[in-house]
Amino acid sequence: MTKKKTPTKKKLKKHQNLKKNYNKPKEKRFYEKINKKTTLLLLLLFGILLIVATYAWFSSALNVRIRTFRMQVDKNSGLTISLDGINYDSFVEITEDSIITNLINTYPSNTSQWVRNGLIPVSSNGITNNNSPVFNIFTSDGVLYRKKDRNNGFIYTEQRFETERKRYSYYLAFDIFLRNETGSPASDNLYLNYDTAINIVSNTDEEMQGLANSARVGIVKIGSTTLDAPVSTVQNLSCNNNCTSIIYEPNSRNHTDLSIERARKYNVNLVNGERFPTYALRKAGGPIFVANTVSGSPNIDPEYFTLQQTITEEDFEEPLFQIPNGVTKARIYLWIEGQDIDSLETDSKGTDLDISISFVKDIEGYTIFNE
Repeated sequence: MTKKKTPTKKKLKKHQNLKKNYNKPKEKRFYEKINKKTTLLLLLLFGILLIVATYAWFSSALNVRIRTFRMQVDKNSGLTISLDGINYDSFVEITEDSIITNLINTYPSNTSQWVRNGLIPVSSNGITNNNSPVFNIFTSDGVLYRKKDRNNGFIYTEQRFETERKRYSYYLAFDIFLRNETGSPASDNLYLNYDTAINIVSNTDEEMQGLANSARVGIVKIGSTTLDAPVSTVQNLSCNNNCTSIIYEPNSRNHTDLSIERARKYNVNLVNGERFPTYALRKAGGPIFVANTVSGSPNIDPEYFTLQQTITEEDFEEPLFQIPNGVTKARIYLWIEGQDIDSLETDSKGTDLDISISFVKDIEGYTIFNE
């Protein structure tokens, strides 16, 4: 008589698992297989993501918040400011409520951009033509590497659009209305006042200071109308091929030791106290090799980057533009310029900005009239 073999513990366990799995409903077994495949896919994607590095502004790992933002005009000059073309005062506070929530009823066609998750570096050279009321702004999702070769990183960039209000944008954008009712027979000049500034909250490290040094304010003059024009006319003012834009670069000569050290790795000589040129993006596309993106480098790619024309405090004696006796619509931008040399390889742990933009005007209209 042949002796029956006793199954091993390993075989018994395998048999029990098979039997257990077989007795499960078919639908449950199907979803378990799907879950296993999903887990494997996620692990694979995670491995791919590890190849995408956080390099310079191309990373979205930054967290620069706005603590305060105040815009004001010179008192007793006949100039007032508004966010909706209806309610005017000598100043406006820029918050999520003031440019998003509160404007839904008074200025429903607005396309304000707020930064609930903080400012994330982008790049812009302003408007592209005199009929464009919005800045061309570009972003990137990070650096890619072929075969993990960290010496040959490349990026693709895309353009951001402002077709609707957004609470979660990369940058800040909103409209203002300047009411000039001094009765000037000709247009007056509008200037930035010297109390205009962007300051970082104190007690922060060098890396965060580099971000503050990379901040930009953009202004687009869109159009003007009469003081008695209806609100619909004021709010819907357009360029009519007369739009102009200006980019203000605060802290243009300030460079931290950390920024200087990082720039040196790309053979860029950065000196604290000296202004350094920024080459901002001019169009979307790619691939653009990282080695060809660094401002100040001889390898900068002219197909994608061009010199960013900016003004600094030294230019405050020159007018931004002229405003007639009437209402003038403008659009304001605030962003962290990723192509600024001080943003090189920055990875923010979080910081806050205090912003003050102040306008003052002269009486050039009267002067011209009396000559």
